[in-house]
Amino acid sequence: MIKAIFFDLDNTLWDHDAAQERTIEKVYDYLNELHPITDTLYTFAKVYNVYNEKAWNEYKKGTVTQERLRVHRFIELLNHYNIYNNDLAIKLNDIYISIYPTWTYLIRGAKELLEELKTKYPLGIITNGVANTQVIKMEKSGLTGYFKWFIYSGEVGKAKPQPEIFKFATKKAHIKEEETLFIGDDFMGDIMGAKALGMKTIWYNPKGERDEEENKYADYIVLNLKEISNIVKSLETC
Repeated sequence: MIKAIFFDLDNTLWDHDAAQERTIEKVYDYLNELHPITDTLYTFAKVYNVYNEKAWNEYKKGTVTQERLRVHRFIELLNHYNIYNNDLAIKLNDIYISIYPTWTYLIRGAKELLEELKTKYPLGIITNGVANTQVIKMEKSGLTGYFKWFIYSGEVGKAKPQPEIFKFATKKAHIKEEETLFIGDDFMGDIMGAKALGMKTIWYNPKGERDEEENKYADYIVLNLKEISNIVKSLETC
């Protein structure tokens, strides 16, 4: 019997990709005024993604702090273009974090799903994102009121997929892991992490990606959020 449902935030409910795309455009324009670069915005964004993903993967492993990764991704981005200026990297990060969480892009069907689920279950968020950034996102996009619990990796000291953050969530909710449903888009961070602790899992997989271990860790796989409602109904009798 499911007693609570936890969600990932970025690219599960809130459209991180859309927000990042618009924000990087602002960063690109600012940098180009100071140091004209030959790359197009499209290429610049791809280069940024490489260093951003590298930094966040290190954070998930626990080898770098959130504070360091935020600036370090821009240091490496500038170094890629032979620009060696840490103060400029700090400025680019400041621009990024001042704009990025203010976008109100949501994944299609997010609010409709939350409206339905909140009448039957207490809901929570488990996110690796920086707490103050995530708070702004949820407030601006009208998500805050749907949730009872907000679990940020920074307050736990461990990031998904490490078990401590999931244990922290169930302890805060006063429920067992097997009584918890977790929904997220990141197979390794969300699904493998939650399932390893005994939670029920729904992998939101809009791109239809495949993983050789998906049947081991994902109890259900959906291409859109609308599919989740019927799955949750089926779990009411389990």
